Amino acid sequence: HLINQVLTLEKYDSGAYKLNLASELLNDILNQAIDTILPLAKERNVSIKNQIPDTQYLLSCDRGLIIQVLINLLSNAIKFSNQDAGEVCIFISNSDQDITVCISDNGRGIDAELKELIFDKFFQAKNQTLRKPEGSGLGLAICKKIIDLHHGNIWIESEPGYGAKFYFTLPIKKV
Repeated sequence: HLINQVLTLEKYDSGAYKLNLASELLNDILNQAIDTILPLAKERNVSIKNQIPDTQYLLSCDRGLIIQVLINLLSNAIKFSNQDAGEVCIFISNSDQDITVCISDNGRGIDAELKELIFDKFFQAKNQTLRKPEGSGLGLAICKKIIDLHHGNIWIESEPGYGAKFYFTLPIKKV
């Protein structure tokens, strides 16, 4: 799995990867990602608050890759949520040019000095829950590459003790 992730990142970096773009409804993509991640949320006793409006947003995107980004961000939010009363929220907002997706958790949050490093390859924050970190440290680096390929942006807002909010933007398809 680790080798596949490294090879995927190299493919994105080299420009060899071609997006499979199609017109997609963001709400459908979000709901599919939430359905996929629900078993993990239930296993960890984390509630998912879907605050997605009924408004339909049309995007030109590679559906599979955007679902991969969402599943990665959602699973991280679940993993780092408050262990006693875990909660993950998903909401979206839009402007004339793009749509912003936010996935937040109610965990410990991320120190300011780590925000710049979090999207680097193999980065894993230490002492997040005083246990051995799970994962390869490549998930957020892959998310960043996928969002970059879609001409969007990805970032984090967090204060220690107040959880983390991961945001990404994607251009809205002009109809």
